[in-house]
Amino acid sequence: MTFWLVQELVCRMLRPYSDNIFLRNLLSSNLETIFPMRLLFITDLDNTLVGDDAATIALNERLLADRSQLCITYSTGRSFASARRLIENRQLLEPDYLITGVGTQIHHQETLDPEWADLLSEGWNRETIATLAAAFPALQPQPDTEQNPWKLSFLLEVATPELVLAALERQFAAANLAAQIVFSSGCDVDILPTGANKGNATAYLRQHLGVSSDLTLVCGDSGNDASLFQQPGRGIIVSNAQPELLDWYHSHGQSHHHLADSPYAWGILAGLKHFGLL
Repeated sequence: MTFWLVQELVCRMLRPYSDNIFLRNLLSSNLETIFPMRLLFITDLDNTLVGDDAATIALNERLLADRSQLCITYSTGRSFASARRLIENRQLLEPDYLITGVGTQIHHQETLDPEWADLLSEGWNRETIATLAAAFPALQPQPDTEQNPWKLSFLLEVATPELVLAALERQFAAANLAAQIVFSSGCDVDILPTGANKGNATAYLRQHLGVSSDLTLVCGDSGNDASLFQQPGRGIIVSNAQPELLDWYHSHGQSHHHLADSPYAWGILAGLKHFGLL
């Protein structure tokens, strides 16, 4: 039994005592002594972990060597069902946690985290947001499988997407709606609760597990991954990253961020070596 499984069981038992920080920290520190762990490893899927099969296999083999000391988490814009299909089809390592829907859902195995869901539901008015978005014909709804109660997803394929998104943001502000717009990969638009993104989901998971930022590593390639790198902790941006994430890195990147010189999972492997984690 790994540290992470025991930690999850303890977290569930402690939920009725969530205000007792001393008790939670005491048990977490004792668990770390009994089950030494090395890293909370969080990576995007498409075009980061997945994209070059040989690279994915090489990284999986390396992670598998230390599997009991790793908490593997996949953080993706995909829906939970779509992420599960990709994990099976590409024979990815089974994760401890799945962050899906651009940070709007957190699953441990098949169980949706209810506390994260409750946090995102505060002040979230999905119906009104959907009505306002429908007034923009350039926004083409993605399939129902890519929608969830805390996420509305569209395709926006126009020459000047920033004009459409700015107009939509003005509509949200005028209606006093608590919503944010995430634009990634040059065409994907996700409308989420203001607190929902991959970075905040990562911060919640770190707190939930009692893991320090020093033991956290994130990896990504697109605009919806930027929030991952805004959290404390080391981060790897693969060389095939989208322009919006590269722009963010060149404007805001810090010493604990590494822009790899290799694409896909090769870049993750290079970043692990850069940080001395291999």
